[in-house]
Amino acid sequence: MSDEDFKAKEVTRKPPKEPDENDKFWDMADSFIQVANENCKNATLGQVCASMMYASARFGAFTASVDAPTEETFKKQLDGAVQYFRTEYEKMLRSNFREYADNFRSYHPEKK
Repeated sequence: MSDEDFKAKEVTRKPPKEPDENDKFWDMADSFIQVANENCKNATLGQVCASMMYASARFGAFTASVDAPTEETFKKQLDGAVQYFRTEYEKMLRSNFREYADNFRSYHPEKK
C-alpha cells in the first residue's frame, strides 16, 4: 500500500479559478458525497453514513489485498493495514469536524 496514494493530508481547496494538484482527489470525494446525498432521499442519514463507512472499509481491504504479493503476506500485514487506515481516517474525520465546528453557523443558519 503506497502512502502517496492513500495518506490523508491536510489539504484544502484553492480558490475556484486556481489549478490545484489535488483536483482529482476533491472531484472523487465530491462524487461520493453527491451519491450519499442522493441516497439520503430514500434512507436515513445514519443508514447512508454507515453504508459509506462500510464501502470505504471494503475498498480499503480490497486495496490492501491487491498490494499484497501472497495470501500469507496479506494475513501478516492485516494489523498494520488496519492501524494505517484507522489513523488516516481519524485524521480526515477530525479535520472535517474542526471545519464544521468553525463554520457551524454558516452550514446550519437555522440553528442557534
